[in-house]
Amino acid sequence: MDPRLEAERFWPRLREALAQVPEEVRTPPAEARVGAVLVLLEPSPDGPVVVLTRRRRDLRSHPGQVSFPGGRLDPGETIEQAAIREAEEEIGLDGDSVEVVGIGPMFYIPPSRFWVVPVLGRWHAPHELKENPWEVDEVLRVPLTQLLDRTRWRHAPLSLEGSTWAWQLDDDLLWGATAMVMGLLLDTAVENWCDGLRPQDLGEGLAVRPWESAPAWERRARLDGDLPALVQSEVAHVDAAAIRAVRSWLAERGVGSLTRAEQAGRALAHAVRRLRGGNVAGLSVTVMAGPSSNGAGGLAAARMLASAGAEVDVLTVGAPRYPQQLHVLRDAGIRIGAVGPEGLRDARSPGEVVLDAMLGVGTAPPLRDLPEAAASWLRRHDVPVIALDLPSGLSADVGLRGPCVTADVTVALGLPSVGLQPAIVHAYLGDLYLADLGIPPDAWRAVGVGVDGASPFAGGPLVRLTADDRASDAGTPDQAARPS
Repeated sequence: MDPRLEAERFWPRLREALAQVPEEVRTPPAEARVGAVLVLLEPSPDGPVVVLTRRRRDLRSHPGQVSFPGGRLDPGETIEQAAIREAEEEIGLDGDSVEVVGIGPMFYIPPSRFWVVPVLGRWHAPHELKENPWEVDEVLRVPLTQLLDRTRWRHAPLSLEGSTWAWQLDDDLLWGATAMVMGLLLDTAVENWCDGLRPQDLGEGLAVRPWESAPAWERRARLDGDLPALVQSEVAHVDAAAIRAVRSWLAERGVGSLTRAEQAGRALAHAVRRLRGGNVAGLSVTVMAGPSSNGAGGLAAARMLASAGAEVDVLTVGAPRYPQQLHVLRDAGIRIGAVGPEGLRDARSPGEVVLDAMLGVGTAPPLRDLPEAAASWLRRHDVPVIALDLPSGLSADVGLRGPCVTADVTVALGLPSVGLQPAIVHAYLGDLYLADLGIPPDAWRAVGVGVDGASPFAGGPLVRLTADDRASDAGTPDQAARPS
């Protein structure tokens, strides 16, 4: 046995590390979507064995992935109770056979939008397990000695720089949030387990990108009513340069950015209505408006929703492009706040629906400064999000580059940007729609965009773009975030 895995050395080291995890780092936000996972460690002659599951490949959430038993908290449950209950339901664990050793630091996992808290358990009375056939394909027992075996080490590149750990098991790949927790376990309980190597030091030959082949599913329709639909891959996509060029074309002919903002705001307000079954009276809506033309569209939507009876409040994320829009909203009695350098955290709660109009196609990721602070605050609340044009933090040209807002619905304008094409981006878009801004086909052709064939808006001003079975909820590991 590796001496570092001997019980007299392993367990005291792990207990001490868990005891030092600060309360605020293992306590999820009060209004967040919270899940608990059980890191169940079984004793063996060669050291601890971790109990994992392979999820069924036909599940909508994380199909086919290697995971810890776990799930969402029920009302009134503690983190420990939820982790044990989920393991009882998923793998037939006898909860009395487990000693809870401690709670590790939580992680935020988009696009599921869960704050996940790992519970470390010592399985003092192992027994036969039985997988729940509705959720689990197979129960896996992985000795920690396998994870110390260099021939199994892999790394998952991040979308910006660096990598996170991954492991090649016998028939499965351990990666993502599960691997992040496993790496943390090894860091704290097994001294110098990786000999000072960083994951990216393994080289491109051992890089894995499992999100590129993750099981796909069709997007779930979120807006009510019989809307026309097109397959996204059959619609022309445009880069940021083409979007700027067509805006200039329109402006030269008298269709300025405020006019376009009104049209975008109307589409956004219409999406809110359909999300809520047609009636927004009394609905509380928070509009997060940035300094771009997207922000102007969000402020226009705020005014329109307020006129329809919604209870609207606005959070400015930077100085608005058109301050007069705020004057109208203030005079209409709409509450207006501002995201400052210190952020928001739990200073206030959002409405029942949030409109993300912070950043547009002209912004280069990653999120930083005020938008980053606003996005961090939004993660702490479990509310549906509608993004205007694209979720803040995505690039119109290259897609995912670091953390971004996860939307339930995205309303793209005129034509979708090329950054919305990669399969990995789809989970952050949610249900994707295309809104008519009245851009003539000749305008697109004038800036070099081919738009042959029928207009996508022949059947109406709001069109659903289906994913053609390309959507997935698999996200690159750098979408997981520790609390700041």
